[in-house]
Amino acid sequence: MQPRFLIAGLVGAAIFAMSLATFRWNLPSFTVSSLLALLAGWLTLRWNFRLDLGGMGPAARERVAMQVAWRKGGKITAEQLAQTVGMPLEQARQTLELLASRDLCRKEDAVYVFYPKQA
Repeated sequence: MQPRFLIAGLVGAAIFAMSLATFRWNLPSFTVSSLLALLAGWLTLRWNFRLDLGGMGPAARERVAMQVAWRKGGKITAEQLAQTVGMPLEQARQTLELLASRDLCRKEDAVYVFYPKQA
């Protein structure tokens, strides 16, 4: 089972329990509680799918690039970043170029150098 379905089910169950505890125990209350739970579960699932489709934001990509570079000794290529993180190669290249343009790393041929040693 995917975690997104589990999360949506748990949100729906929580809404169902809270609304059923609020109303009287009869058929209309059960129906309203069920509809509220289905609506909450559906909205949670939709929100979760939208997060998956959006992917990582630019700031998150930059943080991940810097973390990967730190783990690899301060030097990384766009191919290594794309392979490690699972992002498209062009997106990895754009992320590293953006970091280099802001002087957060230095580009040496195809290698981007982070955290240079002070001489």
